[in-house]
Amino acid sequence: MPVDAVAEIKRKIDLVEHIGRVTTLHKAGRNFRALCPFHQEKTPSFYVFPDRATWRCFGSCGEGGDLFSFVQKRENLDFRGALRLLASEAGVQLSPEAAARRSRTDQLGAIMSAAVDFYQRQYQEPGGAAARAYIEGKRGITPEAVQAFRIGWAPDDWRTLRDYLDGRGYAERDVIAAGLLVEPEAAGNPYDRFRGRAIIPISDERGLYIAMGGRGLQGEQPKYLNSPQTELFDKGRTLFGLHLAHEAIRQTGTVVVVEGYMDVIGPWQAGFRNVVATMGTSLTEHHVEMLKRFAKRIVLAMDPDAAGLAAAERAGSMLLGLDNPLSAAQSVRAAEALTGPSEIDLRVAPLPPGKDPDEVAREDPETWRRAIDEAIPFAEFVLKRVLGSSRPTSPIEARRLIDKVTPVLRGARDSVNFALYVGRVAQHLGVPEVFVFDRLRETGRPVPRGRPPEAEPDPYEAESKLLAIFVRHPALRSDFRSLPAPFFTRATDREIFLHWAHEGPQTVPSEDDPLLPRLRELQALRLPPLTTPEAAREVRHLTGAIGRQRFQEHQGAVTESLAVIEQELGANRLADISHATWQGRPPAIDDHAAAELVIEDLQLGLSIHRREAPDRA
Repeated sequence: MPVDAVAEIKRKIDLVEHIGRVTTLHKAGRNFRALCPFHQEKTPSFYVFPDRATWRCFGSCGEGGDLFSFVQKRENLDFRGALRLLASEAGVQLSPEAAARRSRTDQLGAIMSAAVDFYQRQYQEPGGAAARAYIEGKRGITPEAVQAFRIGWAPDDWRTLRDYLDGRGYAERDVIAAGLLVEPEAAGNPYDRFRGRAIIPISDERGLYIAMGGRGLQGEQPKYLNSPQTELFDKGRTLFGLHLAHEAIRQTGTVVVVEGYMDVIGPWQAGFRNVVATMGTSLTEHHVEMLKRFAKRIVLAMDPDAAGLAAAERAGSMLLGLDNPLSAAQSVRAAEALTGPSEIDLRVAPLPPGKDPDEVAREDPETWRRAIDEAIPFAEFVLKRVLGSSRPTSPIEARRLIDKVTPVLRGARDSVNFALYVGRVAQHLGVPEVFVFDRLRETGRPVPRGRPPEAEPDPYEAESKLLAIFVRHPALRSDFRSLPAPFFTRATDREIFLHWAHEGPQTVPSEDDPLLPRLRELQALRLPPLTTPEAAREVRHLTGAIGRQRFQEHQGAVTESLAVIEQELGANRLADISHATWQGRPPAIDDHAAAELVIEDLQLGLSIHRREAPDRA
């Protein structure tokens, strides 16, 4: 995209005015301050810097950037989408090719919007009585929900919509391209795709209509008829209801994925508005990319009985294949491929057997809420389905059950996930983890593929050296086993430390141990020969150095926030606030944030100096 267009947009759109439409800005020196629009907070931590045309939140979300990044974050767009939106607002013409594409998209979008209006009016007419009886009578959808989702009715006629759109000047070829008309294979005129069906419009994440879903009322097949793939509509990139759900998803930190339109509309009506549905496809990489803008926790809500799982598997929308261990393993691999790079927490909320999400949310809201809150990790759900509820009554039966889940464990390509899954299997069976590992070795389980050793320097050098000392000096366990595992940044290092601290005597790792590559790195690390007392002193030195580094990183963030306030209030004013605070005088209400930061900064500094003081013991 042309850089001059970006610069021109920034010249024409004032950042302060644009952000001020979303959150109330208050002058703070040369800058502006507000409550962050991207997370809940009581003390303003969001700043706009007009001189630099940038913004930043110094609170929990830590977001920041320029006009384009604000629009991307707020409207959930990629850069190109933000560019188109802002160019339209600023009246800036993009390249001829981009303008042509946008013109075509706008043209088809206008046709879809006109069709939505038409179908919605038909719903209210006498001819829409059957649709109202089904939607409001049988399904219990309220007028508010009907309006919010723009539910309509397609008359049982071959050319009603065609004539309506033709009368408004839309070209027949464009209506066909939008997926609303069907062009017969033999000679003949195009005809309406949707006839005698309740219409549920489908929009993109911005709320622009791109397709339709038609529900048959007289046993027609298919029960639901969706628009075909078009220039506007790609079902692998579309999630029904996202335009109405994204604010609730952001607020709750969770998105619930279901299978059907009604399974979105019902919970929405019951007040659960963080629900979306796939469009008859599996959850795709594009879906995950969209959803992770709002939340990292994705919950698949489903009926867990045999019929419900079979329906989910046929739809392909829940990554499920539980008819045998091999298909279950494929499900685990698919889930890891989708979520691993995005650090998504994928979970499953089993609902009461025989109940759709629509029914549970409206008839028993507390059960719905509890199911979503207590959703279990995807792989754990799969393992439980494969293992069943039985506990082994003999070693032979335990080995049989481990053999049954072996394909699922093989599906875990990530070594940390593999270790976690082994632990869950052992817990379920009531046997030690070593029993599971031994049985896997006996059956020839291959080591999961890990990342190749990094060629660049270790960014966690002190942590690696510390762990290498632990691995080589098991006698240190009694003194240092209480060190918290999160002290180590990398998940593999945490697993190795936990095994070292809690699994008893040092053992030689087997060739199929998923942590073996990292263990070999640690064993190959060059260290001076150390006696046990010398190793203990080096451990204390390293833990102190790592602790100081963590404190300094924290202090750097606090100092950056103080710099913003100092720029706002001035150095003298900030000094006065600091002096008054340390004398014990309560600060003015407007000075609370500055006073708290000053105290935190000084306390962090004192902590660092205390840690650097020589050991007099």
